[in-house]
Amino acid sequence: MDIAQCACSGKTLDRLLRPVILATLARATTHGYDLVQQIGRLQLFTESPPDTSGIYKTLKSMEKEGLVSSDWDLGSRGPAKRRFALTQDGRICLKRWAGTLRTYRAQIDGLLAVVEPPRCAPVSRRRGVHVQA
Repeated sequence: MDIAQCACSGKTLDRLLRPVILATLARATTHGYDLVQQIGRLQLFTESPPDTSGIYKTLKSMEKEGLVSSDWDLGSRGPAKRRFALTQDGRICLKRWAGTLRTYRAQIDGLLAVVEPPRCAPVSRRRGVHVQA
């Protein structure tokens, strides 16, 4: 087994791409390329940059679902660019994602409490007195 490709590496967090896209678009309408760049700078992707084609596929799916909208920016310079925006349904979805992520965090904290051994307080050299950690 290649441990670098194991799910334990955290590289399978692509399902979190949806709330990342929603949160990024909640800040401002943006072009696809800029969106990819912003997402790539997030701590979630510091070790493994997001798959650009995966982001565009997810955007297309989210547009069909009514969570994002897009139009063409025919600016005066360069080729036309696809511009993405968050819809009202997308804003509602983002609020729900926030609750879901809080639940995930609580569940992960509970799992870590089982997985990681408890930390013991250091013992003082005098008469075995425990020092407050």
